[in-house]
Amino acid sequence: MELRQFTYVRQVAESGSFTKAAAKLFISQPALSNYVSKVEEDLGVKLFDRSANPLKLTYAGEQYVKRAKAILGQMEEMNRELRDITHHMTGRLRIGFPSERIVYMLPLLLKPLKDRYPGIDVEVSTGPGNQLIADLKAGNVDFVFLPYWTPLKDIVQVEVSQEELVLVAAKEYMNESCFLDRGKKIINWKEAAKLPLITLKKGHALRSSVDVLYANAEVKPNIFFESHSNMLSYRLAAQGLGVAIIPEITLELMEGGMEAEVYHLSVTPVQWPVMVLYREGCYIGEVEQALLDIARETMQAHKKKLWASFAK
Repeated sequence: MELRQFTYVRQVAESGSFTKAAAKLFISQPALSNYVSKVEEDLGVKLFDRSANPLKLTYAGEQYVKRAKAILGQMEEMNRELRDITHHMTGRLRIGFPSERIVYMLPLLLKPLKDRYPGIDVEVSTGPGNQLIADLKAGNVDFVFLPYWTPLKDIVQVEVSQEELVLVAAKEYMNESCFLDRGKKIINWKEAAKLPLITLKKGHALRSSVDVLYANAEVKPNIFFESHSNMLSYRLAAQGLGVAIIPEITLELMEGGMEAEVYHLSVTPVQWPVMVLYREGCYIGEVEQALLDIARETMQAHKKKLWASFAK
């Protein structure tokens, strides 16, 4: 057996198509199809149901891919451990971020990491939180940065920072009953929760948190619009179409754009933990630990700068 066959079969299974898999593997579709057919011939079993569209794994194929993922994962772990033993700092890190968080976090992490370890290739993927977690479990990504606090089986979660969730609205959009302290910009959440809401679609980490906030206020959200991004939610709220709850990082992403008023949800800031998630048993070597340390240091330092700027 060759390690290449594990990679090829796994990619076909994930792509659901020889054509799509071939494009990702940078080989021709006929060559890939012939290669997988030869693997099936050698094994004496069909791995794919080619009558299905997209392609489906047979039962034997499911077991093969399960073992292939485990073997490839073990090879990746071995390469990292040998990298630390030899101090030959080459290899790759596969990191996942939600779509807007990547705009904020990647520039903070990538340069110091590459300055320290220029031989490490960083592969980045993005998507909604539920997809990132699925990719992590499937072994398609090594680390995911995500606001998350629900325990997950076989997944380690390490806190990187705390972020405040804030409410944004157009100037003078909310009346006096919506405030506990207008001067300090602290809202009365039970009253503000009755206003039209602009929020993310289900599947995003923030939407889950917003649902919890409304449940705690015992108010059914009056959803005006389900957005695909916090930046869009901010802009719609700035136009007086409703209120939006966003993480504080969005304030920096919107700097210089359409202005909205920013309010605290409570006297004590409502915060969520930003976590780095990785599979239990994942080898944490020098480079991986550096990534976690850089994330923690840069995020916490940047948070102070953000709120110092906001206070001016």
